[in-house]
Amino acid sequence: MAVRGCLAVVALAATMFLLSEAGCASGPQKPAANPPAPATRPAGGITERTCKAALDWLDRAIASGMVEKMLPAAEAAAERMIAGGTLYAAGNEGFCDELFYRAGGFPFTEMWQDQQPSKGDVVVIGQYRPDGDDFQWGLADAKARRETFGEALIVHFASHNWPAVKSLAARVAKGPPDARLYLFDAGTPAGESMEAYCLGQLATTALAWAFHGEVISAATRKGKTLATYASDWEPDGPEWDETVRGHHLHPTCKVPPIAAGKIGRQYLKICRRQIAAFAAGQGGQVRLGAGRMAKAMAKGGRVYILTNGHIHPRGSVIPPGLGRMEMRGRERFWGWVRNDLREGDVLLWMGYLRYPREPVEQAVMLGAGAVTVSVDAGVNDEQRVHVLSCWKDFDTVIDLPKYPIRVLPSSGTVQIPQWYSIMAETLAAYKEARSASAGR
Repeated sequence: MAVRGCLAVVALAATMFLLSEAGCASGPQKPAANPPAPATRPAGGITERTCKAALDWLDRAIASGMVEKMLPAAEAAAERMIAGGTLYAAGNEGFCDELFYRAGGFPFTEMWQDQQPSKGDVVVIGQYRPDGDDFQWGLADAKARRETFGEALIVHFASHNWPAVKSLAARVAKGPPDARLYLFDAGTPAGESMEAYCLGQLATTALAWAFHGEVISAATRKGKTLATYASDWEPDGPEWDETVRGHHLHPTCKVPPIAAGKIGRQYLKICRRQIAAFAAGQGGQVRLGAGRMAKAMAKGGRVYILTNGHIHPRGSVIPPGLGRMEMRGRERFWGWVRNDLREGDVLLWMGYLRYPREPVEQAVMLGAGAVTVSVDAGVNDEQRVHVLSCWKDFDTVIDLPKYPIRVLPSSGTVQIPQWYSIMAETLAAYKEARSASAGR
């Protein structure tokens, strides 16, 4: 049955909103879960430190008023979106993938690929790389900006502690004021450590989604309700998406005015709770999975990574020391990985909501191991390790009044410290495994 407007999905919404906000409660379709095996490396380690750094950043972002600083830009963007402007995602390719065609995001978002935006458009730029190599178009010079982005509104997210971005911000500050350019400082540390990469990526992503929330609320204060996509995984999600495709304003829903700053702060706080739940309960599982992958690689095996999420294939970093670990992209490439898996290899499945039962069973039949991450509970045994992702089922986390689906996805933001915890724990375990082998 197709979803038609607001009233047709109110009953459905009641079912959708009953799930745990903390997100570590498992969703439907759970496989039988065996008790997890004990971790091979001590608790209170890399995963907990990585997540603590993420939580500390979120605390600073909320306390320092980062959301409030975005409000003028959100008001200006909302005016353009109400008038039919396009929202372009630019910068790091993983950042662009995260914002495009996203549950809880806008149906009028496009990836910027050298198009010339119009005066009524908005370009949101996100950088993940401290060296600045993931966005090299000139923003400091007004003439160069106009040649590239026309008269569009430009909203840029990155850490001003990174040398390339610090130089950009300094040059912009020396130039004439431009009401069409906003540079927001994510405030994360410089350097090439896994923690620096994690925080830079986390901050840019979280601020971009908080900004989306403030654009939505700014529109409500102008008497308009911007359309958003549902998750394809929630009941009647694809049918809902067909009702908003091609729309800027929702054709039937009317959200009452929302106070400035409310949605953005709420989004950051929910991400914080979900990361804290992961840190409190999943560190042992991360270390167990990392140890399995490290042992496999030390014996000559390979780790193949597949992901359901948007960011990792083109946005996340694999440590240089893990040369036997290979990113294969989105889950649609499972067939290629299956053909390459050999006995002693490991499948790392950075999942989304559902546990990937069939790929895991096939990997095990081939003699490979599997490390999986998802909202659903999974299986733990001699060949399989499962980590709970701890976000909310169907992903989106913000309830709008009189709007029957949630908005703003948390999975991309929350899985960033999970990714870097897994990478850093695996690197540490791999070094230990190789050292032990060399000492024999």
